[in-house]
Amino acid sequence: MRLIPARTFQKSIDRLDAQSQQVIKTTVMDLYFDLASQGKPRASLRFHKLDRTVQDPGIRSVSASGDLRVILHQSGDTFVLLHADHHDAAYDWASRRRLQANPVTGAMQLIDIEEITQVVTRQVTHTQTFLFREHEPSYLMSLGVPEAYVDAVRHATTENFDTLFGVLPDEASDRLLALMDGELVLPPVPVPTGGDPYAHPDAQRHFRLTTDERDLQQALDGRWEEWTVFLHPAQRHLAERAQSGPVRVTGSAGTGKTVVALHRAAHLAQRPDARVLLTSYSRTLATRLAEKLTLLLPDPRTRERVTVLNLHRLALQLARDFHLPHQQLRDDEVTGALTRAAHTVGTDLPLSFLRAEWNAIIEPRGLRTWEDYRAAPRTGRGVPLGARQRKAAWTVFETMQADLRASGQTTWSLLCHDVADALAARPFPFTHVVADETQDLGPAELRLLRALTATGPDDLFLCADPGQRIYRARHSWLSSGIDVRGRSSRLRINYRTSREIRHVADRVLGDVRSEEDLPESRRTANRFSGPVPQTQRYDTRAAELAGLTHWIRDRLASGLRPGEVAVFTRARPGDRAADLQTALDLPVQTLEGDGAHRPDHLTLTTMHRAKGLEFRAVAISDASDGVLPSPTALRDTEDPADREVALQQERQLLYVALTRAREHLLVTHVGEPSPFLDLN
Repeated sequence: MRLIPARTFQKSIDRLDAQSQQVIKTTVMDLYFDLASQGKPRASLRFHKLDRTVQDPGIRSVSASGDLRVILHQSGDTFVLLHADHHDAAYDWASRRRLQANPVTGAMQLIDIEEITQVVTRQVTHTQTFLFREHEPSYLMSLGVPEAYVDAVRHATTENFDTLFGVLPDEASDRLLALMDGELVLPPVPVPTGGDPYAHPDAQRHFRLTTDERDLQQALDGRWEEWTVFLHPAQRHLAERAQSGPVRVTGSAGTGKTVVALHRAAHLAQRPDARVLLTSYSRTLATRLAEKLTLLLPDPRTRERVTVLNLHRLALQLARDFHLPHQQLRDDEVTGALTRAAHTVGTDLPLSFLRAEWNAIIEPRGLRTWEDYRAAPRTGRGVPLGARQRKAAWTVFETMQADLRASGQTTWSLLCHDVADALAARPFPFTHVVADETQDLGPAELRLLRALTATGPDDLFLCADPGQRIYRARHSWLSSGIDVRGRSSRLRINYRTSREIRHVADRVLGDVRSEEDLPESRRTANRFSGPVPQTQRYDTRAAELAGLTHWIRDRLASGLRPGEVAVFTRARPGDRAADLQTALDLPVQTLEGDGAHRPDHLTLTTMHRAKGLEFRAVAISDASDGVLPSPTALRDTEDPADREVALQQERQLLYVALTRAREHLLVTHVGEPSPFLDLN
């Protein structure tokens, strides 16, 4: 006998109130003990076949209470937990489902039997091109398409595929998206004759094979989202596959890149001699990674093999160990140092030009000599430089760097270059490096990553989304010594945000290019739908605060906890936290520093600190013209290339904030909206 929880079962439990959840879990454990001890459920559970369920004769019902029902499927001595809900809703759900093995792959699938073919074909016009019509039904089924959906898939177009992908199994959606991107997609190895249809990798996306009472209890006690911390079959091959060199994993927001990074670090930590670095640009994200990794690696000895630290903090620690200059300059102090150097040299070059050249060329590349600067390409710079002007500019930069060294001062990029230089003469501190959000790493940080571990198998594992680049301009990884050609993978299934939120966010984002300046595909399939995102205009900030307060109260009244709701702003919240706390009579956290997220607190923080987080409900406050894009971010961008980069980073910052929302999204503005919100 075995009792297998399906993904749909745990998701249905999550939607019930706490008391109902406990009743369902108790019933399931009673059922488990009955089946294990006597081979059948006790009479009080009223275990019976549903006569109304004509789609699948194997579906059964168990009574958890007067109104609560557990829907499961029986085939011999295998019982699969499918759904839990109140009586009428549970029976309605069961009437449209069928549990069956894919006729080609042999993997078990739970099929939602809807008139999906009619829905899809109604959306087809004579001017549209079918995406998969040239593929034979047997090939489509070999990719995981259920037989009942083959005709719908063959009627799919670019206009209607979102509707179809919302109901297809993950494995089918993933492979069909790859076909749309022009990739050669090979079918998975089918279940061998007499094999277990639930053990196939495709099936393990949807069913959790429990082996004993403790394993089943653990599955019941965690939300489905928490299961992915312990087991994420959809990306397991990426996390555990042996690699011959650096690996790049990409995907839009919500596709699971962070989960893959966590699993990769945990997998590498199983090696007795491993010294693994798990890192990110963001301090906030590094804190979250450390929290989740501890869940993933409960054995303290294994956990000790992984260092979780944001990259700049690691660079600072190593700089102190190596006795390198490590006193950081703020942005205004960098401007002051440039001003003093320009005054010492007596140049006529504008300070705004010198600052732009420092930010774009000198500092990120760590240029130390005139020969390096003279040979450095300035591709993409809007202001050309003659040889005489370049020499004059270098005199200023040379003087500035000499002054910094003399005073023991530096910048983050120079620090990374100094540490990378120092590591060249020392043993490598790590055997493996796993980095998340690497789209925000510039030349200095990438060079440091490369210097932290020896070149070879399983050395670098880098997760990135070019659409979330908010700190650094695009930079070629290859020019920094990181070659991922032939070792790149893209995640295509969005597990976090609703289809409606993703559509709004993608329209805000627009086209995206990779680190190597190539078009980046954003095709993604979402696993669920939700409410349409709202945009609301207010005439005053007081009215906006009142509107936010009302919206948050509605979310809390619908059952959300304070920790599942967040408000993001472009600038620091200032006294807004106190105003919101007073209006709602709730504690508010701003996520300053490295403190842990508190589930009983509402979150109010900046869009930058939103990176790596997720909430069921998000409000973007004051997305107004004159606020977003930020005038401060556009200041000193006289060079057209710098202005274009700054504008794109501001747009991508809004995309990051929007995609932190799972189900509910509100965007407010005072007066005219941000130009980024013009979605016509």
